[in-house]
Amino acid sequence: MVDITGIYVHWYSGCSKSALAESLGVDRKTVRKYLTPAEASGITPGGPPMSEADWAGPAPRRT
Repeated sequence: MVDITGIYVHWYSGCSKSALAESLGVDRKTVRKYLTPAEASGITPGGPPMSEADWAGPAPRRT
């Protein structure tokens, strides 16, 4: 299973996509797949500090 939150946290802290893929043991295409929406929304590495909880967002609601 891919640690999506880990991808965001490491990328946002300034880790390159290639280095991130290698350190997390995932393919670069997988990293790109998850970072494309963040980049499209205007998020760039090095912004205001964000924790893993910030990236994880609110828990899904159960009905």
